[in-house]
Amino acid sequence: MNSLIPARGGLGARSTGASTVKTTKTTKTRSFAPILPLVAGIACLAGACELRVYNESESASDSDTGSTTGTTDGDGAPEVCLRYVACLEEIDAEAGAEAEATHGANGSCWSGDEAAAADCLALCDAQLRNYAKAFPEVAACEDEGIVSDVEFEIGQAVFDPVDPFLPPVYEKLEPGGTMPVVRGGQGLLMLPFGLRGKNFVITEDPNDWDNPKMPRVDMWVDIDGHNVGFGGHFARLNNYSVGFYPLDDGMGTLEHMYIAIIVPDAIADPQTLTGQQGKVHIELNTFGEPAAIQELEFVVAPEIQEY
Repeated sequence: MNSLIPARGGLGARSTGASTVKTTKTTKTRSFAPILPLVAGIACLAGACELRVYNESESASDSDTGSTTGTTDGDGAPEVCLRYVACLEEIDAEAGAEAEATHGANGSCWSGDEAAAADCLALCDAQLRNYAKAFPEVAACEDEGIVSDVEFEIGQAVFDPVDPFLPPVYEKLEPGGTMPVVRGGQGLLMLPFGLRGKNFVITEDPNDWDNPKMPRVDMWVDIDGHNVGFGGHFARLNNYSVGFYPLDDGMGTLEHMYIAIIVPDAIADPQTLTGQQGKVHIELNTFGEPAAIQELEFVVAPEIQEY
């Protein structure tokens, strides 16, 4: 199945086609940029790609035909940056004036190349969301209604319980649906969350993890009574690279078969996870677009799946 992505961490033979994450204090993930102080300026938040094309080689030709991201106001600055500047002006007038010069409607961000502009947009998006949380009483910092052309859904990888050599199959995870805990070939237990989406670019090499055009996710998982990890979550990922492959479905669908969320070592008896209520929150960060966000509740399957 050519849509499978080789793992960055082993779960034995069955981990092929996925990214693996161990959620202990020694977890190795790419760290998300910290909340910035109340200053204006350009910070590069890597992990994005231009919209409406599927890989790097197509991006130049697509931009030559005038393709746009659909997030600008027609004068160069995306809406999210106009809102970021307005928010900052309310919080700190001096910093807001500096932000206007860089990220505003006629700011320097929009007079350079598209990579620099994408970095500016990523900062606007991340900071507006940060300020919305920090200053909920400031109306100008409201982050509701930020529009992104990116679409994606949360799914799961379904493994054959009999044949350990068959590749997993993607299945959409419905709200309130069942998510299995699967025991991999090396005995590690995981929750295999999959992703499908469209309207964003993927890299030529889906395993080129350090490519600044690689899509990335910020993600957390909660399971009732088992949130023993960082930030009070069962598991959490920040700025984590995910490689996508295009599907030959005629709809422009892109797929990452699964992110393997490993059951933390602190869970002494994994059987206690079965039947518990859970929630997953995923923010998909792509080039030239605000983050696309999905969140849904699920139920851990009644039995651990062995294979």
